[in-house]
Amino acid sequence: MKLLEKFLKEQLNIASDKVMESFDIYNSLLMEWNSKINLVSRKNTDIENNVLNSIYFLTKYPLKGSENIIDIGTGGGFPAIPLKIIYPDIKITLNDSINKKVKVLEEIIRKMNFNNSRAVWARAEDICNDKKYNHKFDIAISKAVTELDKLYLWSREFLKQGGNMLSIKGGDTQKEEKEFHKKFPGKKLTEIKFEFDSGYNIIDKKLIVIN
Repeated sequence: MKLLEKFLKEQLNIASDKVMESFDIYNSLLMEWNSKINLVSRKNTDIENNVLNSIYFLTKYPLKGSENIIDIGTGGGFPAIPLKIIYPDIKITLNDSINKKVKVLEEIIRKMNFNNSRAVWARAEDICNDKKYNHKFDIAISKAVTELDKLYLWSREFLKQGGNMLSIKGGDTQKEEKEFHKKFPGKKLTEIKFEFDSGYNIIDKKLIVIN
């Protein structure tokens, strides 16, 4: 996890032993569970790359640190858990449609003593209109989950007035963006591009922001 420590110090100006200790605990818990349930690639020996590709956007889009965030299709907790480690005062709701993953996330939340955190087993399109989640969040975030138009349909129901949908994407997104503009003409979409030293293995990444 040395590369993550370097990124935190050099790119985000975070030199906290407590933050790295939390990432080490998260790594240990997730890799232990990964031998039983597929949360990240079985080829992985740690979650360093998963974390780096979850937090790189903070270099240009930092959080205030008090937001209420829902992570759609969170899988092994990415990006919400890394964000919670960096910003301990945010509130996070981890949403996934696979019950086994949600059970693991509940255990991780408990063992890491996260406050204002919960994991919810459901399809995003089914709970976005539930009164417990409808228009309750400042940010709806996702990492490589599905197309932008689908994400927007769900996210806008989760978000408060003035909230933002954040989509962590890699590769060519032009087709997705074109389809989004076709379905939602006049709706503003902002694409933020990122470039880092190749050693970080954060390649051709961007953040899509929709208000």
